[in-house]
Amino acid sequence: MIKRIFKPLEIYILSIAFFFSVSFDRNLNLDDVEDSSVKNLLENIHLVLDSFTNYEHPLGAIFLIFILCLIIWGLLGKDSRLLSDVYAIILSFAWLLELASMNLLLVSPLKDPVLLLVELVLFVPIVLIGFSWWYWRLNHSSRLGKGKAAITFDIKPTPFSYFAKTASVVVSDTTEHGVCETDVARALRIMNGFVVLDIFGLTLSRAVGLVIT
Repeated sequence: MIKRIFKPLEIYILSIAFFFSVSFDRNLNLDDVEDSSVKNLLENIHLVLDSFTNYEHPLGAIFLIFILCLIIWGLLGKDSRLLSDVYAIILSFAWLLELASMNLLLVSPLKDPVLLLVELVLFVPIVLIGFSWWYWRLNHSSRLGKGKAAITFDIKPTPFSYFAKTASVVVSDTTEHGVCETDVARALRIMNGFVVLDIFGLTLSRAVGLVIT
């Protein structure tokens, strides 16, 4: 019974990231942003995010039903590899929009200087879960005995191994944290590092701004 409950564990974990995406979108109060061309761009991004993070929106309601169906399908013991990938790709698109939003907030005149910091806090779990899933997904075929592993470890990796890979991305590849063996894995690691450094820069910039003001 317990094994059946944890069958859709992948969907549960992705849904945690989705919960933070919903929180990110709800907290993005554009009334705290001064009028500008950047604010107009933020409003357009917000509309896209709200369309599938808000269950009161038709697309959001469909997306919520889609998630629930994925969970039920997994509880029934059915394979949903393709649909799970679709779920993760949609979430990844939302994460890119959220990353763009935070960078736009940095160059926007804000009435509430704490807004960006709160959004950064909500975005960190998304980064950790998102890139962990992508690392895990790259090795999916090798776990089934099909092909070579895209990321190799000194011992058999667990799901937490990919989480640790994401958290230690600014450190050089090691057998402990996983070595990227393919160009796709290396490109993902570079993107992961860029996002982490971007978040660090945004946090530092806003913290300095708060001290100055």
